[in-house]
Amino acid sequence: MKARNGISRFLAAGLAVAVAVLILGLAAGLAAETPKRGGVITLGLNTDLTSLDPNAGGAINTIVLNHILEPLVAYGEKLEILPVLAERWEMSPDYKTYTFFLRQGRLFHNGREMVAEDVKYSIEHIMDPKTKNTRRSLFGSIDRLEVVDKYTVKFHLNKPDPNLLTVLAYTSPVMAIVPKEEVEKQGGAFTHPVGTGPYKFVEWKPDRYVLLERFEPYKPLPEPMNGLAGARVAWADQVRFVPIPEESVSVMALLNKEVDALLYYPIKYVDKYKEDYSKKGVVVQEITGLSWAEIWFGCDKPLTSNVKFRQACAYAIDLEVVAKAAFQGHAQVNPSVVPKQNHYWTPAHDTWYKKDLAKAKQLLKEAGYKGETIPLQTNKKYNYMYQQAVAVQAELKAAGINTELEVVEWPVTLKNFYKGEYQILSFGASAIPDPVSGYSYLRLNHFFDQVPKMKEVLDQAAQTADEGKRSKLFEEAHKLCYENVPLVMLYNYNYLQAQRDYVKGYKVSNLGFPRLWGVWLDK
Repeated sequence: MKARNGISRFLAAGLAVAVAVLILGLAAGLAAETPKRGGVITLGLNTDLTSLDPNAGGAINTIVLNHILEPLVAYGEKLEILPVLAERWEMSPDYKTYTFFLRQGRLFHNGREMVAEDVKYSIEHIMDPKTKNTRRSLFGSIDRLEVVDKYTVKFHLNKPDPNLLTVLAYTSPVMAIVPKEEVEKQGGAFTHPVGTGPYKFVEWKPDRYVLLERFEPYKPLPEPMNGLAGARVAWADQVRFVPIPEESVSVMALLNKEVDALLYYPIKYVDKYKEDYSKKGVVVQEITGLSWAEIWFGCDKPLTSNVKFRQACAYAIDLEVVAKAAFQGHAQVNPSVVPKQNHYWTPAHDTWYKKDLAKAKQLLKEAGYKGETIPLQTNKKYNYMYQQAVAVQAELKAAGINTELEVVEWPVTLKNFYKGEYQILSFGASAIPDPVSGYSYLRLNHFFDQVPKMKEVLDQAAQTADEGKRSKLFEEAHKLCYENVPLVMLYNYNYLQAQRDYVKGYKVSNLGFPRLWGVWLDK
Protein backbone atom coordinates (compact mmCIF):
# COMPACT_ATOMS: atom_id res chain seq x y z
CA MET A 1 0.00 0.00 0.00
CA LYS A 2 2.84 2.34 0.85
CA ALA A 3 4.65 1.43 -2.38
CA ARG A 4 1.48 2.13 -4.36
CA ASN A 5 1.14 5.51 -2.65
CA GLY A 6 4.80 6.25 -3.39
CA ILE A 7 4.26 5.42 -7.06
CA SER A 8 1.11 7.56 -7.03
CA ARG A 9 3.04 10.46 -5.51
CA PHE A 10 5.80 9.96 -8.11
CA LEU A 11 3.30 9.88 -10.97
CA ALA A 12 1.51 12.89 -9.55
CA ALA A 13 4.78 14.79 -9.25
CA GLY A 14 5.71 13.83 -12.82
CA LEU A 15 2.31 14.87 -14.08
CA ALA A 16 2.63 18.20 -12.27
CA VAL A 17 6.02 18.80 -13.89
CA ALA A 18 4.66 17.85 -17.31
CA VAL A 19 1.69 20.17 -16.89
CA ALA A 20 3.99 22.95 -15.72
CA VAL A 21 6.24 22.46 -18.76
CA LEU A 22 3.20 22.41 -21.03
CA ILE A 23 1.85 25.62 -19.49
CA LEU A 24 5.24 27.31 -19.79
CA GLY A 25 5.51 26.15 -23.40
CA LEU A 26 2.05 27.47 -24.19
CA ALA A 27 2.81 30.70 -22.43
CA ALA A 28 6.04 31.09 -24.39
CA GLY A 29 4.18 30.35 -27.61
CA LEU A 30 1.49 32.87 -26.79
CA ALA A 31 4.09 35.43 -25.84
CA ALA A 32 5.85 34.88 -29.14
CA GLU A 33 2.60 35.50 -30.99
CA THR A 34 1.58 38.56 -28.99
CA PRO A 35 1.54 41.54 -31.39
CA LYS A 36 4.08 44.28 -30.75
CA ARG A 37 3.81 47.93 -31.63
CA GLY A 38 6.70 49.74 -33.25
CA GLY A 39 9.31 49.44 -35.92
CA VAL A 40 9.32 49.84 -39.68
CA ILE A 41 8.07 47.09 -41.98
CA THR A 42 9.67 47.20 -45.43
CA LEU A 43 8.00 45.40 -48.34
CA GLY A 44 9.92 44.86 -51.56
CA LEU A 45 7.87 45.44 -54.74
CA ASN A 46 8.81 44.24 -58.21
CA THR A 47 8.20 47.68 -59.73
CA ASP A 48 7.55 51.26 -58.74
CA LEU A 49 4.22 53.03 -58.58
CA THR A 50 2.99 54.95 -61.59
CA SER A 51 0.62 57.19 -59.63
CA LEU A 52 -0.77 57.96 -56.18
CA ASP A 53 -4.21 58.74 -57.57
CA PRO A 54 -6.62 55.81 -57.02
CA ASN A 55 -8.40 56.57 -60.29
CA ALA A 56 -5.28 55.65 -62.24
CA GLY A 57 -5.60 51.97 -61.33
CA GLY A 58 -2.70 49.52 -61.47
CA ALA A 59 -1.99 46.68 -59.04
CA ILE A 60 1.14 48.20 -57.48
CA ASN A 61 -0.57 51.57 -57.00
CA THR A 62 -3.49 49.81 -55.32
CA ILE A 63 -1.24 47.79 -52.98
CA VAL A 64 0.06 51.02 -51.45
CA LEU A 65 -3.25 52.90 -51.56
CA ASN A 66 -5.12 50.06 -49.81
CA HIS A 67 -3.23 51.04 -46.66
CA ILE A 68 -4.20 54.72 -46.98
CA LEU A 69 -7.69 54.68 -48.48
CA GLU A 70 -10.84 52.70 -47.72
CA PRO A 71 -14.02 51.87 -49.67
CA LEU A 72 -17.61 51.48 -48.53
CA VAL A 73 -17.42 47.69 -48.90
CA ALA A 74 -14.74 45.12 -49.73
CA TYR A 75 -14.22 41.48 -50.65
CA GLY A 76 -13.63 38.90 -47.97
CA GLU A 77 -11.48 35.79 -48.40
CA LYS A 78 -14.43 33.87 -49.87
CA LEU A 79 -15.27 36.77 -52.21
CA GLU A 80 -18.22 37.75 -50.07
CA ILE A 81 -19.11 41.45 -49.80
CA LEU A 82 -18.30 42.86 -46.36
CA PRO A 83 -18.75 46.32 -44.80
CA VAL A 84 -15.87 48.76 -44.39
CA LEU A 85 -16.83 52.44 -44.19
CA ALA A 86 -20.46 51.44 -44.57
CA GLU A 87 -21.77 49.83 -41.41
CA ARG A 88 -24.72 48.31 -43.25
CA TRP A 89 -26.90 48.82 -46.32
CA GLU A 90 -30.38 48.20 -47.67
CA MET A 91 -31.50 47.46 -51.22
CA SER A 92 -34.94 48.04 -52.67
CA PRO A 93 -36.71 44.94 -54.06
CA ASP A 94 -36.22 46.18 -57.62
CA TYR A 95 -32.48 46.84 -57.06
CA LYS A 96 -32.86 50.45 -58.13
CA THR A 97 -32.16 52.05 -54.75
CA TYR A 98 -29.27 51.35 -52.36
CA THR A 99 -29.11 53.02 -48.97
CA PHE A 100 -25.80 53.02 -47.10
CA PHE A 101 -25.59 53.72 -43.38
CA LEU A 102 -22.08 54.91 -42.56
CA ARG A 103 -19.91 54.18 -39.57
CA GLN A 104 -19.63 57.21 -37.35
CA GLY A 105 -16.39 58.68 -36.11
CA ARG A 106 -14.25 57.59 -39.09
CA LEU A 107 -11.60 60.26 -39.55
CA PHE A 108 -9.73 61.37 -42.63
CA HIS A 109 -6.01 61.89 -42.16
CA ASN A 110 -6.59 65.67 -42.10
CA GLY A 111 -8.62 65.15 -38.91
CA ARG A 112 -12.09 65.70 -40.38
CA GLU A 113 -14.83 63.14 -39.95
CA MET A 114 -16.00 61.25 -43.01
CA VAL A 115 -19.70 61.87 -43.71
CA ALA A 116 -22.31 61.17 -46.38
CA GLU A 117 -21.30 64.23 -48.43
CA ASP A 118 -17.88 62.63 -48.89
CA VAL A 119 -19.44 59.46 -50.27
CA LYS A 120 -21.54 61.47 -52.71
CA TYR A 121 -18.53 63.48 -53.85
CA SER A 122 -16.22 60.47 -54.16
CA ILE A 123 -18.57 58.40 -56.32
CA GLU A 124 -19.48 61.38 -58.48
CA HIS A 125 -15.78 62.10 -58.87
CA ILE A 126 -15.19 58.53 -60.09
CA MET A 127 -18.10 58.88 -62.53
CA ASP A 128 -16.85 62.20 -63.92
CA PRO A 129 -15.39 61.62 -67.44
CA LYS A 130 -12.64 64.14 -66.65
CA THR A 131 -11.41 61.87 -63.86
CA LYS A 132 -10.63 59.03 -66.30
CA ASN A 133 -11.18 56.31 -63.72
CA THR A 134 -10.40 52.97 -65.36
CA ARG A 135 -13.65 51.51 -63.97
CA ARG A 136 -15.97 54.49 -64.57
CA SER A 137 -18.13 52.55 -67.05
CA LEU A 138 -19.11 50.07 -64.31
CA PHE A 139 -21.06 52.86 -62.57
CA GLY A 140 -23.35 53.36 -65.56
CA SER A 141 -26.42 52.28 -63.60
CA ILE A 142 -26.11 55.17 -61.12
CA ASP A 143 -28.47 58.05 -61.87
CA ARG A 144 -27.83 60.24 -58.83
CA LEU A 145 -26.72 60.17 -55.21
CA GLU A 146 -28.73 61.68 -52.38
CA VAL A 147 -27.45 62.70 -48.96
CA VAL A 148 -30.28 61.67 -46.62
CA ASP A 149 -28.54 62.83 -43.45
CA LYS A 150 -25.02 63.17 -42.10
CA TYR A 151 -24.39 59.40 -42.03
CA THR A 152 -26.80 58.12 -44.68
CA VAL A 153 -26.44 58.24 -48.46
CA LYS A 154 -28.81 56.84 -51.07
CA PHE A 155 -27.86 55.62 -54.56
CA HIS A 156 -30.66 56.07 -57.10
CA LEU A 157 -30.16 53.89 -60.18
CA ASN A 158 -31.53 54.29 -63.70
CA LYS A 159 -31.97 50.52 -64.06
CA PRO A 160 -31.93 47.48 -61.78
CA ASP A 161 -28.39 46.60 -60.71
CA PRO A 162 -28.18 43.71 -58.23
CA ASN A 163 -24.40 43.78 -58.48
CA LEU A 164 -23.58 47.35 -57.56
CA LEU A 165 -21.91 46.12 -54.37
CA THR A 166 -19.39 44.10 -56.37
CA VAL A 167 -18.41 47.26 -58.25
CA LEU A 168 -18.05 49.25 -55.03
CA ALA A 169 -15.81 46.46 -53.70
CA TYR A 170 -13.62 46.47 -56.80
CA THR A 171 -10.00 45.85 -55.91
CA SER A 172 -8.04 47.82 -58.53
CA PRO A 173 -8.49 50.70 -58.46
CA VAL A 174 -9.80 50.92 -54.91
CA MET A 175 -13.20 52.64 -54.89
CA ALA A 176 -12.07 54.98 -52.15
CA ILE A 177 -14.02 57.55 -50.17
CA VAL A 178 -11.93 60.72 -50.14
CA PRO A 179 -12.28 64.30 -48.82
CA LYS A 180 -13.33 66.79 -51.50
CA GLU A 181 -11.21 69.63 -50.11
CA GLU A 182 -8.01 67.58 -50.36
CA VAL A 183 -8.67 66.41 -53.92
CA GLU A 184 -9.48 69.92 -55.10
CA LYS A 185 -6.49 71.37 -53.26
CA GLN A 186 -4.32 68.99 -55.31
CA GLY A 187 -5.87 69.87 -58.65
CA GLY A 188 -8.39 67.02 -58.93
CA ALA A 189 -5.94 64.11 -58.68
CA PHE A 190 -4.06 62.94 -55.62
CA THR A 191 -0.32 63.50 -55.41
CA HIS A 192 -0.56 63.33 -51.62
CA PRO A 193 -3.43 60.87 -50.92
CA VAL A 194 -5.61 61.48 -47.88
CA GLY A 195 -7.98 58.77 -46.72
CA THR A 196 -9.39 57.01 -43.67
CA GLY A 197 -6.98 54.03 -43.57
CA PRO A 198 -4.70 52.81 -40.78
CA TYR A 199 -1.64 54.41 -42.36
CA LYS A 200 -1.22 57.91 -43.74
CA PHE A 201 0.96 58.99 -46.61
CA VAL A 202 4.32 60.63 -45.84
CA GLU A 203 6.32 60.73 -49.06
CA TRP A 204 7.08 59.06 -52.36
CA LYS A 205 10.61 59.09 -53.72
CA PRO A 206 10.21 57.61 -57.23
CA ASP A 207 12.32 54.48 -57.80
CA ARG A 208 13.40 54.58 -54.13
CA TYR A 209 10.48 54.13 -51.73
CA VAL A 210 7.00 55.10 -50.59
CA LEU A 211 6.75 55.84 -46.86
CA LEU A 212 3.60 55.65 -44.73
CA GLU A 213 3.17 56.07 -41.00
CA ARG A 214 0.57 54.95 -38.52
CA PHE A 215 -2.49 57.21 -38.25
CA GLU A 216 -2.82 57.28 -34.48
CA PRO A 217 -6.54 58.26 -34.28
CA TYR A 218 -7.50 55.30 -36.48
CA LYS A 219 -9.90 52.86 -34.83
CA PRO A 220 -9.88 49.32 -36.27
CA LEU A 221 -13.24 47.82 -37.11
CA PRO A 222 -14.64 45.37 -34.55
CA GLU A 223 -14.91 42.55 -37.10
CA PRO A 224 -11.91 40.20 -37.53
CA MET A 225 -9.64 40.72 -40.53
CA ASN A 226 -11.16 39.06 -43.59
CA GLY A 227 -9.74 39.69 -47.04
CA LEU A 228 -9.69 43.46 -47.52
CA ALA A 229 -12.35 43.98 -44.84
CA GLY A 230 -12.45 43.68 -41.07
CA ALA A 231 -9.95 44.96 -38.54
CA ARG A 232 -6.97 46.86 -39.92
CA VAL A 233 -4.60 47.14 -36.98
CA ALA A 234 -1.48 49.21 -37.58
CA TRP A 235 1.15 47.63 -35.34
CA ALA A 236 4.15 49.12 -37.15
CA ASP A 237 5.10 52.76 -36.69
CA GLN A 238 5.84 52.99 -40.40
CA VAL A 239 5.66 50.89 -43.54
CA ARG A 240 7.94 51.33 -46.54
CA PHE A 241 7.38 50.04 -50.06
CA VAL A 242 10.64 49.66 -51.99
CA PRO A 243 10.76 48.87 -55.74
CA ILE A 244 13.36 46.21 -56.59
CA PRO A 245 12.83 45.17 -60.23
CA GLU A 246 15.80 42.80 -60.44
CA GLU A 247 14.82 39.39 -59.02
CA SER A 248 18.26 38.38 -57.75
CA VAL A 249 18.68 41.74 -56.03
CA SER A 250 15.29 41.40 -54.34
CA VAL A 251 16.18 37.96 -52.95
CA MET A 252 19.52 39.22 -51.64
CA ALA A 253 17.75 42.18 -50.04
CA LEU A 254 15.50 39.71 -48.21
CA LEU A 255 18.41 37.53 -47.11
CA ASN A 256 20.32 40.60 -45.89
CA LYS A 257 17.23 41.91 -44.04
CA GLU A 258 17.21 45.07 -46.14
CA VAL A 259 13.53 44.26 -46.71
CA ASP A 260 11.30 42.30 -44.38
CA ALA A 261 9.05 40.82 -47.04
CA LEU A 262 8.75 40.44 -50.82
CA LEU A 263 5.58 40.89 -52.83
CA TYR A 264 6.85 38.44 -55.46
CA TYR A 265 9.24 35.67 -54.56
CA PRO A 266 10.93 34.65 -57.84
CA ILE A 267 9.97 31.20 -59.02
CA LYS A 268 13.50 30.38 -60.12
CA TYR A 269 14.58 30.65 -56.47
CA VAL A 270 12.01 28.17 -55.09
CA ASP A 271 14.47 25.26 -55.09
CA LYS A 272 17.10 27.45 -53.45
CA TYR A 273 14.57 28.33 -50.76
CA LYS A 274 13.85 24.66 -50.05
CA GLU A 275 17.54 23.73 -49.98
CA ASP A 276 19.04 26.72 -48.20
CA TYR A 277 17.06 29.90 -47.57
CA SER A 278 14.43 28.20 -45.37
CA LYS A 279 17.29 27.55 -42.92
CA LYS A 280 18.25 31.22 -42.93
CA GLY A 281 15.03 32.66 -41.57
CA VAL A 282 13.13 33.04 -44.84
CA VAL A 283 9.49 31.92 -45.05
CA VAL A 284 7.74 31.50 -48.43
CA GLN A 285 3.96 31.31 -48.67
CA GLU A 286 2.26 30.03 -51.84
CA ILE A 287 -1.43 30.14 -52.67
CA THR A 288 -3.36 29.73 -55.92
CA GLY A 289 -4.56 33.18 -56.83
CA LEU A 290 -7.35 34.75 -58.84
CA SER A 291 -5.07 36.84 -61.04
CA TRP A 292 -4.98 35.84 -64.69
CA ALA A 293 -2.62 35.96 -67.65
CA GLU A 294 -3.72 36.22 -71.25
CA ILE A 295 -2.97 37.05 -74.88
CA TRP A 296 -5.18 39.76 -76.36
CA PHE A 297 -6.13 40.38 -79.98
CA GLY A 298 -7.06 43.77 -81.38
CA CYS A 299 -10.47 42.93 -82.85
CA ASP A 300 -10.44 46.05 -85.02
CA LYS A 301 -6.89 45.68 -86.36
CA PRO A 302 -5.56 44.20 -89.62
CA LEU A 303 -5.35 40.38 -89.55
CA THR A 304 -6.34 40.10 -85.86
CA SER A 305 -9.85 41.36 -86.73
CA ASN A 306 -10.30 38.11 -88.67
CA VAL A 307 -11.96 35.45 -86.52
CA LYS A 308 -10.37 32.59 -88.47
CA PHE A 309 -6.91 34.05 -87.88
CA ARG A 310 -7.59 34.25 -84.14
CA GLN A 311 -8.94 30.69 -84.12
CA ALA A 312 -5.76 29.58 -85.86
CA CYS A 313 -3.75 31.18 -83.05
CA ALA A 314 -5.84 29.32 -80.50
CA TYR A 315 -5.16 26.00 -82.24
CA ALA A 316 -1.44 26.83 -82.31
CA ILE A 317 -1.00 27.69 -78.61
CA ASP A 318 -0.56 24.95 -76.02
CA LEU A 319 -1.65 26.51 -72.73
CA GLU A 320 0.42 24.09 -70.65
CA VAL A 321 3.59 24.96 -72.56
CA VAL A 322 3.05 28.69 -72.05
CA ALA A 323 2.14 28.34 -68.36
CA LYS A 324 5.23 26.23 -67.70
CA ALA A 325 7.47 28.71 -69.53
CA ALA A 326 6.13 31.61 -67.47
CA PHE A 327 5.62 30.01 -64.04
CA GLN A 328 7.44 26.66 -64.09
CA GLY A 329 4.62 24.66 -62.56
CA HIS A 330 3.36 27.38 -60.22
CA ALA A 331 0.25 28.22 -62.23
CA GLN A 332 -3.08 26.58 -63.01
CA VAL A 333 -4.04 26.40 -66.69
CA ASN A 334 -7.46 27.96 -67.20
CA PRO A 335 -8.92 29.01 -70.57
CA SER A 336 -11.72 31.03 -68.95
CA VAL A 337 -12.02 34.54 -67.56
CA VAL A 338 -13.67 32.85 -64.56
CA PRO A 339 -11.02 31.44 -62.15
CA LYS A 340 -11.51 27.88 -60.98
CA GLN A 341 -11.65 29.10 -57.37
CA ASN A 342 -14.63 31.28 -58.22
CA HIS A 343 -18.00 29.77 -57.33
CA TYR A 344 -19.25 30.66 -60.84
CA TRP A 345 -16.75 28.34 -62.48
CA THR A 346 -18.29 25.19 -64.05
CA PRO A 347 -16.80 22.46 -66.29
CA ALA A 348 -18.17 24.38 -69.30
CA HIS A 349 -15.37 26.90 -68.74
CA ASP A 350 -12.76 24.21 -69.47
CA THR A 351 -13.85 24.08 -73.12
CA TRP A 352 -11.01 25.26 -75.34
CA TYR A 353 -8.92 24.41 -78.40
CA LYS A 354 -6.56 21.44 -78.35
CA LYS A 355 -3.30 22.10 -80.13
CA ASP A 356 -3.66 21.16 -83.78
CA LEU A 357 -1.16 22.68 -86.21
CA ALA A 358 -2.92 21.22 -89.26
CA LYS A 359 -6.18 22.98 -88.35
CA ALA A 360 -4.27 26.16 -87.52
CA LYS A 361 -2.62 26.20 -90.96
CA GLN A 362 -5.94 25.49 -92.71
CA LEU A 363 -7.62 28.40 -90.92
CA LEU A 364 -4.69 30.69 -91.76
CA LYS A 365 -5.16 29.82 -95.42
CA GLU A 366 -8.90 30.57 -95.18
CA ALA A 367 -8.11 33.85 -93.42
CA GLY A 368 -5.85 34.90 -96.29
CA TYR A 369 -2.74 35.11 -94.11
CA LYS A 370 0.39 35.31 -96.24
CA GLY A 371 3.12 35.24 -93.62
CA GLU A 372 3.04 38.90 -92.63
CA THR A 373 4.99 39.78 -89.50
CA ILE A 374 2.73 40.89 -86.66
CA PRO A 375 3.96 42.81 -83.60
CA LEU A 376 3.42 41.01 -80.29
CA GLN A 377 3.59 43.63 -77.56
CA THR A 378 4.99 42.84 -74.13
CA ASN A 379 7.04 44.36 -71.32
CA LYS A 380 9.78 43.32 -68.91
CA LYS A 381 8.44 44.99 -65.80
CA TYR A 382 6.42 41.82 -65.26
CA ASN A 383 8.75 38.99 -66.21
CA TYR A 384 5.93 36.46 -66.65
CA MET A 385 4.31 38.64 -69.33
CA TYR A 386 7.59 38.65 -71.24
CA GLN A 387 8.22 34.92 -70.77
CA GLN A 388 4.71 34.00 -71.90
CA ALA A 389 5.16 36.26 -74.95
CA VAL A 390 8.36 34.41 -75.87
CA ALA A 391 6.58 31.06 -75.49
CA VAL A 392 3.56 32.20 -77.50
CA GLN A 393 5.84 33.52 -80.25
CA ALA A 394 7.44 30.06 -80.54
CA GLU A 395 4.06 28.32 -80.54
CA LEU A 396 2.73 30.59 -83.29
CA LYS A 397 5.92 30.18 -85.33
CA ALA A 398 5.37 26.42 -85.47
CA ALA A 399 2.03 27.08 -87.16
CA GLY A 400 3.56 29.49 -89.64
CA ILE A 401 2.52 32.70 -87.88
CA ASN A 402 5.31 35.25 -87.80
CA THR A 403 5.44 37.64 -84.87
CA GLU A 404 8.01 40.13 -83.68
CA LEU A 405 8.31 40.92 -79.98
CA GLU A 406 7.71 44.60 -79.34
CA VAL A 407 9.00 45.31 -75.82
CA VAL A 408 7.67 48.56 -74.38
CA GLU A 409 7.74 50.21 -70.97
CA TRP A 410 5.01 49.22 -68.49
CA PRO A 411 3.17 52.60 -68.59
CA VAL A 412 3.01 52.23 -72.38
CA THR A 413 1.64 48.70 -71.99
CA LEU A 414 -1.13 50.00 -69.74
CA LYS A 415 -1.97 52.85 -72.06
CA ASN A 416 -2.09 50.57 -75.10
CA PHE A 417 -4.22 48.02 -73.25
CA TYR A 418 -6.88 50.51 -72.21
CA LYS A 419 -6.92 52.15 -75.64
CA GLY A 420 -6.83 48.89 -77.59
CA GLU A 421 -3.68 49.95 -79.44
CA TYR A 422 -2.17 46.58 -80.38
CA GLN A 423 -2.63 43.62 -82.68
CA ILE A 424 -1.44 41.00 -80.19
CA LEU A 425 -0.64 41.83 -76.56
CA SER A 426 0.81 39.74 -73.73
CA PHE A 427 -0.87 40.90 -70.54
CA GLY A 428 -2.09 39.98 -67.08
CA ALA A 429 -4.78 41.22 -64.73
CA SER A 430 -5.28 41.40 -60.99
CA ALA A 431 -7.98 39.40 -59.25
CA ILE A 432 -11.46 40.20 -60.56
CA PRO A 433 -13.92 38.34 -58.32
CA ASP A 434 -17.05 39.24 -60.33
CA PRO A 435 -17.01 37.77 -63.87
CA VAL A 436 -19.07 40.68 -65.25
CA SER A 437 -16.13 42.98 -64.53
CA GLY A 438 -13.69 40.47 -66.01
CA TYR A 439 -15.58 39.99 -69.27
CA SER A 440 -16.16 43.75 -69.48
CA TYR A 441 -12.48 44.13 -70.39
CA LEU A 442 -13.50 42.86 -73.83
CA ARG A 443 -14.96 46.23 -74.69
CA LEU A 444 -11.41 47.61 -74.72
CA ASN A 445 -10.21 45.53 -77.68
CA HIS A 446 -13.45 46.34 -79.58
CA PHE A 447 -14.84 42.81 -79.26
CA PHE A 448 -18.23 44.22 -78.25
CA ASP A 449 -18.36 46.02 -81.60
CA GLN A 450 -17.66 42.79 -83.44
CA VAL A 451 -19.91 40.56 -81.30
CA PRO A 452 -22.67 42.71 -79.69
CA LYS A 453 -24.13 39.55 -78.16
CA MET A 454 -21.39 39.61 -75.52
CA LYS A 455 -22.55 42.97 -74.18
CA GLU A 456 -26.14 41.71 -74.11
CA VAL A 457 -25.10 38.66 -72.08
CA LEU A 458 -23.14 40.75 -69.60
CA ASP A 459 -25.96 43.27 -69.24
CA GLN A 460 -28.28 40.41 -68.32
CA ALA A 461 -25.78 39.06 -65.80
CA ALA A 462 -25.36 42.51 -64.29
CA GLN A 463 -29.11 42.89 -63.83
CA THR A 464 -29.81 39.69 -61.92
CA ALA A 465 -28.83 38.49 -58.47
CA ASP A 466 -29.90 34.91 -59.24
CA GLU A 467 -26.66 32.91 -59.06
CA GLY A 468 -28.05 30.10 -61.20
CA LYS A 469 -28.99 32.49 -63.99
CA ARG A 470 -25.68 34.30 -63.71
CA SER A 471 -23.78 31.01 -63.91
CA LYS A 472 -25.53 30.10 -67.17
CA LEU A 473 -24.87 33.55 -68.60
CA PHE A 474 -21.18 33.28 -67.76
CA GLU A 475 -21.09 29.92 -69.52
CA GLU A 476 -22.61 31.66 -72.55
CA ALA A 477 -19.98 34.40 -72.31
CA HIS A 478 -17.24 31.77 -72.33
CA LYS A 479 -18.84 30.08 -75.34
CA LEU A 480 -18.71 33.40 -77.22
CA CYS A 481 -15.03 33.68 -76.32
CA TYR A 482 -14.46 30.11 -77.51
CA GLU A 483 -16.21 30.71 -80.82
CA ASN A 484 -14.66 34.11 -81.54
CA VAL A 485 -11.30 34.10 -79.64
CA PRO A 486 -11.04 37.79 -78.66
CA LEU A 487 -8.27 36.63 -76.34
CA VAL A 488 -6.51 33.45 -75.28
CA MET A 489 -6.81 32.96 -71.56
CA LEU A 490 -3.74 31.11 -70.36
CA TYR A 491 -3.66 30.45 -66.61
CA ASN A 492 -4.23 31.71 -63.08
CA TYR A 493 -0.86 31.99 -61.43
CA ASN A 494 0.11 31.21 -57.85
CA TYR A 495 1.12 33.95 -55.47
CA LEU A 496 4.52 33.35 -53.94
CA GLN A 497 5.30 35.89 -51.26
CA ALA A 498 8.16 35.73 -48.80
CA GLN A 499 9.04 37.25 -45.46
CA ARG A 500 11.61 36.97 -42.72
CA ASP A 501 10.56 34.68 -39.87
CA TYR A 502 10.39 37.63 -37.48
CA VAL A 503 7.53 39.11 -39.50
CA LYS A 504 4.38 37.92 -37.74
CA GLY A 505 0.75 37.99 -38.79
CA TYR A 506 1.58 38.20 -42.50
CA LYS A 507 -0.86 36.16 -44.57
CA VAL A 508 -1.09 35.80 -48.33
CA SER A 509 -4.59 36.48 -49.64
CA ASN A 510 -6.12 34.89 -52.74
CA LEU A 511 -6.86 38.45 -53.87
CA GLY A 512 -3.12 38.94 -54.23
CA PHE A 513 -2.87 42.20 -52.32
CA PRO A 514 -0.42 42.16 -49.39
CA ARG A 515 -1.85 43.54 -46.15
CA LEU A 516 0.61 45.09 -43.75
CA TRP A 517 -2.09 45.81 -41.21
CA GLY A 518 -2.28 43.09 -38.56
CA VAL A 519 1.46 42.53 -39.13
CA TRP A 520 4.19 43.12 -36.56
CA LEU A 521 7.89 42.59 -36.07
CA ASP A 522 9.17 40.16 -33.43
CA LYS A 523 12.90 40.84 -33.31
